[in-house]
Amino acid sequence: MFKTTFFTTLITDQVGDHIPSLTEEEIQRVAEEVKDYMTIYLCQIQADPLNSELVLEFKRIFTNLTLMEEDKGTKRKTPLLYDDLLRTKVNERFPKRLLVEGEGGVGKTTFCAKIAWDWINGKGYQDFKLVLVILLRKTEGKTVGEIVKSYLSDNNPVTAKQLDKHILSNPDDIFLVLDGLDEFAVDLDSNQQIGLITLNRLFKSGTVLITSRQWRSDEIRMNADLRKVFAFIAVEGFSAENLSSYITKFFHPDAASSEDLNRFISNNDVIRENMAPYPIYTAMLCIMWKEFDGERREAMSKLQTFSQLFNQMIDFLVDHHLSKHIPSSGIVEGKLGEHCSDIRPHLIHIGRIAFQGLLKRRLVFTEEEFQSYPESIDVGCKVGVLTREKKNLPRRDRRNTPNSVVQSVQFPHKLFQEYLSGMYLASLYKSNRNEYDMLIANITREALEYRYLLYFTSAQQKEVGLDIISRLIEAKTKRTQGRIDDDFIVDVAYESQDQAVAKAVADHLSTTSRKTLKIFTRMQAHTVSGHTFILNHREVDDLIIEKPCGRTASEDLAEFMCSSRSLRSVTIDLTRVTGTMHDFYSVLANKAVDSKVSINLCIIHVVVCLVHHSLKKRMPYSVRIIVFLVS
Repeated sequence: MFKTTFFTTLITDQVGDHIPSLTEEEIQRVAEEVKDYMTIYLCQIQADPLNSELVLEFKRIFTNLTLMEEDKGTKRKTPLLYDDLLRTKVNERFPKRLLVEGEGGVGKTTFCAKIAWDWINGKGYQDFKLVLVILLRKTEGKTVGEIVKSYLSDNNPVTAKQLDKHILSNPDDIFLVLDGLDEFAVDLDSNQQIGLITLNRLFKSGTVLITSRQWRSDEIRMNADLRKVFAFIAVEGFSAENLSSYITKFFHPDAASSEDLNRFISNNDVIRENMAPYPIYTAMLCIMWKEFDGERREAMSKLQTFSQLFNQMIDFLVDHHLSKHIPSSGIVEGKLGEHCSDIRPHLIHIGRIAFQGLLKRRLVFTEEEFQSYPESIDVGCKVGVLTREKKNLPRRDRRNTPNSVVQSVQFPHKLFQEYLSGMYLASLYKSNRNEYDMLIANITREALEYRYLLYFTSAQQKEVGLDIISRLIEAKTKRTQGRIDDDFIVDVAYESQDQAVAKAVADHLSTTSRKTLKIFTRMQAHTVSGHTFILNHREVDDLIIEKPCGRTASEDLAEFMCSSRSLRSVTIDLTRVTGTMHDFYSVLANKAVDSKVSINLCIIHVVVCLVHHSLKKRMPYSVRIIVFLVS
């Protein structure tokens, strides 16, 4: 009874006859002003955070992303062309709800900007009179109409209620694109309008595309009714071809630099497999490559983890800032390191505000929230980890404030907010242990939501990495955090890059009867690297390889096969890895002819090489190779 009354009241309030309907002329003006707004604020890309004047038109820098459509019955993913986005079917019907999932930095917001750009320029989605891209991190509990009203000019008399009425009453004419469900600060089961639209309780016959990191999209996946109406699509970042295209566009017309970076990434399989598919990491690599000399470029080749890349990027931003703002004599006299140390406390202060924002799922802040650290906000903006954005208030809101312009503060990307939050959280381990214990206990209880925060925090200090891993293992063992698995723990350990942490995870895996290591088809490259990182500390009886591995991972796996005292069998699925693991075979061959290698390994070498040779004779694709090691 209550729900019926509530929805009746809600619908009447938003689409009732007391609200004047929009005329065709008003609708057309709204569409034009929405296009103008999105062209300026969504479809221009600041490719270099160091240069606020370098804003590129969307078509100048946009590069296609890899899309995969999920088969609900099998969870297998098949490639999806962008042009077929709204043609993917659920139970032979075109769905009205699409969930686009992707990890942080994989290009979800850029994907939404592509939809807007195509509509604005007549290249797609022309069946809709309005395509509305809404950044959920900026909604602050507003209705769609209230948000769209903020896109319009001050002298447009159309009201937010009129917009809400038009949108809800004309669903066939509207395409809603809601970006960042994981950044939406409102619980989905609340009665907030956007939450109701997401849960398919409102705007049911309208087309809605929602982007999210996976932890939040699980709220939709776990709802049986929603699973029936949603199509699930994954954004997987750049393919190798599109990666090269992006780098070429970034450096244009400097062909030599783009060729050098493409060659560098091609020759570094860890960066190529783990980082380069993510547009944000590729952009960071481009920026540093552009500014670095030979020695610092060489240091880039040693990057293994997301945390290391962010650490190097932050160091670069700080160095770049200091080189412009301190006398050259300070550098000559070797005082640059002292100045860098002066910056760190400011980053920790910013990290404190960033962390508080993460807990509330807030990514946009007011200057007042930094009032305890007025100098830090200035330093953050000069270094490039913060940006100020001036916004003209709509006339209806000016009665509540004496200023017609408000200034918000935000991070270049949520991942920057998470990295600085990790710096702050790790700093508490020594400065305020009680506070640290309380906060990290809460974070590990919601580990999936705070995946990247845990990555970045564990990488700051060895003791912190060990503490986080211990808490995750305890939660997994006691099943107090049922949604994390061992691969999640392995990922966090890999980010720490600490051998003591690796051993703790290996001991956990060795004592939980998990003596089989399976590199399965859908395992992320980051997780594969994590497993090889802890491998030398771990007891493995059976090794199963079902997906191609990069050079470094292949070499590590081959080295392990040749040195392990516990390994009993190796299974390689040739239907998936054939012709892709030359380094794996090469290491086996070299080890097998070493006089110190046991006869069992010589047998492995012979079997693998014979099989590898037979592949040239077109061995049937159904064959698997099983190599047994007999003690």
